[in-house]
Amino acid sequence: SLSRNGTYNRNCAALIVRGPASMLVGNTREETRQSDKGRYLFIKGINARGIWERMLLASGSDNDTTFLPNKDGSYMHEWVPVRTTDGENVKAESYWVDGGTAHMSRVFGSKRYGGGTFKSKRYLENNGDVYVCESTFIPDDNTRQHSYLEWRFLREGATLFVGSKADSD
Repeated sequence: SLSRNGTYNRNCAALIVRGPASMLVGNTREETRQSDKGRYLFIKGINARGIWERMLLASGSDNDTTFLPNKDGSYMHEWVPVRTTDGENVKAESYWVDGGTAHMSRVFGSKRYGGGTFKSKRYLENNGDVYVCESTFIPDDNTRQHSYLEWRFLREGATLFVGSKADSD
């Protein structure tokens, strides 16, 4: 919702104004491609500011013997260098959760918005027709609130029924 987007924008930076931010959200697309049985996830974000492409390396969720868990069941996630759309060089880690149906990623080392970590969870709904990305900004400054934004994308060519079905008896 717009109010949730406004809260996210206020918490990230006072410089973002609601009008342009709303326009940016409305024109956002995201393309994804998996390879190597889900080990790699390519994400291409497209919006009014430009294009952000990144390749994430998922660790620890596909039972591959090269990524065995630690004794406590946790995994040491692989960090990959990523360049943000703002030109920052940061590091990212990613892994699969919820039985391999949701992809988690975290981007560390951002100095924008006062510094912090971006955490995202991506998954499908409506038989794969709706792609959801839950994004949270966690500021380095513990006195600041976390910011949350949920993106919902309709798959190209998909139709989404909104309303109620009439009984067909």
